[in-house]
Amino acid sequence: MGKPVSITISHELGRDAALARLRGGLDGIRDRLGMVRMQLTEERWEGDALHFGVGALGHAVHGRVEVEDRLVRVEVTLPWMLAVFAEKLKLGVERQGGILLEKPKG
Repeated sequence: MGKPVSITISHELGRDAALARLRGGLDGIRDRLGMVRMQLTEERWEGDALHFGVGALGHAVHGRVEVEDRLVRVEVTLPWMLAVFAEKLKLGVERQGGILLEKPKG
């Protein structure tokens, strides 16, 4: 059994704009993962939810990103060997998600 990690990121963009940002930001996410020797192995949208897989340190990590009107929820289950990275993962996703979903200043 793995370690479940739940991350919630609030936003003020609305569902459609948040979805557009996330869909448009996937290339940047792929690039960042490659810099730390990880890769996106699955990317499947079902409505407002992205099902994803990431290859990391010889392990497969699967999760889901669900976009709502004012929140983005990320659910990941880390294999027990990667559970020590749970807090780093959470902080990194919160920081990068916040940047990606930041409301334009204007």
